[in-house]
Amino acid sequence: MFSDYNVAMKWGRHSAKLLIAILYSCAGAGAAEDDGYQAGYDDIPVFGGPDGVSEDLRSADEIKATRFKFDPENHLLAPYFDAKRELEDDHGVAFGVRYYLLAQHASASAGDKTAAGGVFRFQGTWTLFEGKGKNRGFLEWRLENRHALWGRQAPSELAANIGAAALNTGFAYTPDFDTDLAVFNWTQLFNQGRSGIAAGRLAFPSYLDSMPFQTFTRGFINRSFFINPTLGTSGIGALGMVAKGFVSEQFWLGAHIYDGNAVNGSFDLDTFREKEWLTAVEVGWTPQYEHRRNKLLQFTYWHKDGRSLAGVPAGSGWAASGVWQLSDTVLPFVRLGHSDGGAGVQAESAISAGVELTNKFNDALSVGVGWAQPSEKTHGQGAGDEWVLETSYKFQLSDNFSITPDVQLLLNPAKNPDKSRVWIMGLRMLFFY
Repeated sequence: MFSDYNVAMKWGRHSAKLLIAILYSCAGAGAAEDDGYQAGYDDIPVFGGPDGVSEDLRSADEIKATRFKFDPENHLLAPYFDAKRELEDDHGVAFGVRYYLLAQHASASAGDKTAAGGVFRFQGTWTLFEGKGKNRGFLEWRLENRHALWGRQAPSELAANIGAAALNTGFAYTPDFDTDLAVFNWTQLFNQGRSGIAAGRLAFPSYLDSMPFQTFTRGFINRSFFINPTLGTSGIGALGMVAKGFVSEQFWLGAHIYDGNAVNGSFDLDTFREKEWLTAVEVGWTPQYEHRRNKLLQFTYWHKDGRSLAGVPAGSGWAASGVWQLSDTVLPFVRLGHSDGGAGVQAESAISAGVELTNKFNDALSVGVGWAQPSEKTHGQGAGDEWVLETSYKFQLSDNFSITPDVQLLLNPAKNPDKSRVWIMGLRMLFFY
């Protein structure tokens, strides 16, 4: 059994190897242009939340006021971003590569105390229909793989060994998400880009109860802040359709339907033929259309059919979230929800709240607290309430690289009643090109 000191030293050696590759990324922006974007992706059509393909491409391409800046014309990546700009200008094709890496160490575990995992994404959009104004039609794709690293368990497995139930400490970093064309859909915008429909293979977190912190790129890892644990879910890449649109300057409506039996990293039409669905309706409000990303209130009601072959009962519930930008540097949020405990949900009731504080270098301090009452239908009777405190600090070292130390304190892990608290130390790295 490694001591905590030896474990830390080993992670340090692995990190040192990675820093060699990082040096090129810390050179700053690529082909900087007057539009403030490396490849000019400010004008690509966007539909969906921050973890959606199009919004992810746009935000990753933005030139940031980071700590390290060099002459972009001498940057080794400048020809790459110039080529991306030309491809988008001439053919309407935008693409990007992201890699997320997470290493964690827990103070207590039924198995190994350390974990490491990664998420690889190659994604893009292809605009094929140019309507009037912003009424565009485009294909979206995302080739994705999630895996364990360095011979360790994945962070989602560490969470299971800790005894986390509803408040999984690393659920998105799994070892069993095989390489898959997890997103492949047609999106059509209308109403001057303020409404749209997406149909095909969809990543449901990009649309369902979507809010600014529902993404890998912000400061939180715990399920409490990432995806509402009372929410019915399906597999990434489920066949489905989403329609959303503003019906006034302030209000929007949405409707969702997904294959309820879809599996992450796998595509099988047989699950679609079972005709067991995850459906949802939503209503949202923002003071002005231009503030829809940082000042919003939304409410979602969902229902999921029983899954006969899996033996999972039907379920339903509601979720609500609110985000309100107080200034250029302060972004607080709250999210809550309640369910009947069916449909394999993680919690019957849950609430979380937090804040992100940023500075002139695009660094971000995130602090949040979450509570959940685990579902007895999913986790069995007697599962006690769980609490989590999480904080992280994202160092945006360059336009294309960030490093984020993260600390979680899980109180009363429901599946480990012998422990009243478990500390989880984490380190994340994010590359995007």
